[in-house]
Amino acid sequence: MNFLQKLFWGLSALGGGPVAAQPAAPAVLRGRVLHPTDSVVFLARPRNLLDLTPVFEPVRVNPQGEFQVVLDSLPRPLAAQWGLGRPDRMRHYTDLWLTPGDTLTLTVDARRFTHTLRFAGPGAAVNYYRAAQRRAHTDNFYNAPEGRPEPRNPARVRALADHYRQRAEAVLRAADHTHPLPPPLRRQEAAAIRYDWGHALLTSTHRYEYGRWPQNRLLRRMPEAYYRFLSELPLPQDSLLAHPAYRLFVHSHASYLLRERRQRMPFAAFVAPQFSWAYDTVRQVLPAGATRQYLLAQVLNDLLRHGIAGDFDARLADFEALGATPELRAALRQRAGELAGTRPQQPAPTFGMTDPNGRPVRWTDLQGKLVYVDVWASWCKPCRADAPALRALQLQFAPHASQLVFVSLSIDTNAAAWRRAVAADHLAEAPNQLQVLGRLADPALRHLWEQRGVPQCWLIGPDGLIIDANAPHPSNPAAPAALEALLKARFGHKPAP
Repeated sequence: MNFLQKLFWGLSALGGGPVAAQPAAPAVLRGRVLHPTDSVVFLARPRNLLDLTPVFEPVRVNPQGEFQVVLDSLPRPLAAQWGLGRPDRMRHYTDLWLTPGDTLTLTVDARRFTHTLRFAGPGAAVNYYRAAQRRAHTDNFYNAPEGRPEPRNPARVRALADHYRQRAEAVLRAADHTHPLPPPLRRQEAAAIRYDWGHALLTSTHRYEYGRWPQNRLLRRMPEAYYRFLSELPLPQDSLLAHPAYRLFVHSHASYLLRERRQRMPFAAFVAPQFSWAYDTVRQVLPAGATRQYLLAQVLNDLLRHGIAGDFDARLADFEALGATPELRAALRQRAGELAGTRPQQPAPTFGMTDPNGRPVRWTDLQGKLVYVDVWASWCKPCRADAPALRALQLQFAPHASQLVFVSLSIDTNAAAWRRAVAADHLAEAPNQLQVLGRLADPALRHLWEQRGVPQCWLIGPDGLIIDANAPHPSNPAAPAALEALLKARFGHKPAP
């Protein structure tokens, strides 16, 4: 996991503090860096309420090491991160919590970052707590020792999650003793730890039940008694909605509501309708309120991200009829606009790519062939886990090398790491594959990664137009049938034996 991945998970797990309604107001972050090693620092914050992809704002440091950032019109407390240097080459950063109307002052010695970090201002106490969370690895279960590797046995899952919760609560008590938190904030942070714990317990069931979520068949059911922990985590808790730990839990809870339907059918049949079912289920089960609005918007966002536009429009109309907030409506419109270029029949996005020998590669070089694109990175564990399935898929369709090519598009910024991963995973051995390295500095590729992450798979037609920007992953049992159908439709071939 590289820095950007850690930052994404940090923003996902970071708490927002008191979330009572308050007017939007500016917030100021200012400070001083002693012995700076770079002329800039950065502030990273989520794109919007639905999209946690970090947006980086570089901030110039003057010759005295001083800097200042003014955030205009914050609608709620902001979970952010601040670090030294530029994001692509820095190592030191800390979690921040910025409240509308407040001024937070930060000072640090770049030579001894962890031990010299100091805060002043009304929000100092909670920011000392954030720093303590980061040091103790209690900001997110999957960043903690208890969550790596992800446990599979139910008893082991519960024991590790309970241990993580105990550590997190101890960190909160110690931080509150050293830098006392306002009582409402202390209560909400304690609640956030419980919801983080519940999120870990819900998501850890996937490994036990499916082996590799969610593409395998059901191997075993989690005992029903396991889910008794949900009685400690009532929904909705609208006052916690600004806290990402709570938002992660409610999102995983939507998947939990569909577990019985998922278990009764093969994965391939479940893929397309799952988000529409989630929308309908959440609408029926949760009472009207901020949590339901957020979760319905999140499911609509999933429909967009996974390219199921046909189910999106009708449910968007329903969502707006329910009185959707302007903020959520704007976030969905922004997402729809960003992903409009990935819909079927749009030209494949163009960006710089090179083969292992450094020669440039263009989509036009592959015109006339069906192209299966696997976007991956050497540091992405799910990507690497799919490598054997990708090789099997290449071998299965090797007789059709003149009609179908498998392109593995890496977004690695470290070319040496990319080459080592290609060799270790034996990705370049089939006759019908092409290994290419994308330039993440290219705005088009960076935009694609920020909006969709990795791994992602695409199908591009012989005419260079997108067929499916959410193609089945190599380990998905539906992948061979999808490729067979396309080959038959485009080239009229007989199915491979």
